[in-house]
Amino acid sequence: MRIVLFGATGLTGNEILKQAIEDGNRVTVIVRNPNSIESEHHNLTVKEGDILKLQSFEDIIKDSDVVISAVGTGTSFSKARKPTTLYSEGFKNVVTAMRKHKINRFVALLSVGTIPDPNEALIHKIMIRPMLKGTYDDMRRAESFLAECEDINWTGIRPLRLNNKPRTGKYRTAKDILPPKGVNISRADVAEFILKQMDSEDYIRGYVTIAD
Repeated sequence: MRIVLFGATGLTGNEILKQAIEDGNRVTVIVRNPNSIESEHHNLTVKEGDILKLQSFEDIIKDSDVVISAVGTGTSFSKARKPTTLYSEGFKNVVTAMRKHKINRFVALLSVGTIPDPNEALIHKIMIRPMLKGTYDDMRRAESFLAECEDINWTGIRPLRLNNKPRTGKYRTAKDILPPKGVNISRADVAEFILKQMDSEDYIRGYVTIAD
């Protein structure tokens, strides 16, 4: 599979990159600073670009089979609280480029907390959501945009609280809302699940949550 990956410098994005290469895929990583990617492999191409600047990458993605976004505002609560357009404007740019080159598959990493969820832990509702307000607000805008993209086979991945534990291959998924009594999920397992969506039709034009 020929993959274009945004967000490879993040913790989850780096895990996606590692597993994608291990699985034999050809990966083109688009990053603002190419020197930030330390990995080297004959199936890895690193290109300079910015998801918020369409012209910086729109022709780089041609000849790819799937686009994966793992972009994020980082692990800092102070950054995540501030207003952002990273997801909403970034996804619009990605879809514009995909349409130009007739690429149909888009898998995007988002988060739980963008919609009311009866299985969401109380601490997440009353503490985490306010601390991630800027990020969640923009994710909702991005989700609203994707919902209108009927010509794109997109899937939005909503993981629970992420950790750096090893890959287990054991996790639960559910459409839209969280699996009951989920606590967290490893980035390695999220990466595995994201890569599985490349040729899966289970969640086309929909959202799927993932938890332990």
